[in-house]
Amino acid sequence: MTIAANFIAGLQAEQKMGNVSSETEQHLKHEFRKLGRDASTAMLAAAVNAEIDRLERQAATLRRLCAGLADVG
Repeated sequence: MTIAANFIAGLQAEQKMGNVSSETEQHLKHEFRKLGRDASTAMLAAAVNAEIDRLERQAATLRRLCAGLADVG
């Protein structure tokens, strides 16, 4: 099994346990497919890090919006 396949298998297991969203799982699977079978570990890691950055931006936005709820109420 390739490095990418092992990563995706672990990601799917985490998704089934509720630790990763199905959107994140699907997005990373798509990114890995785009990179292809011969993608290096560094390329795969870069795709995962880009996803982490995207999720951190989402979390920061949600925190900011939630904080704004206190100002409204």
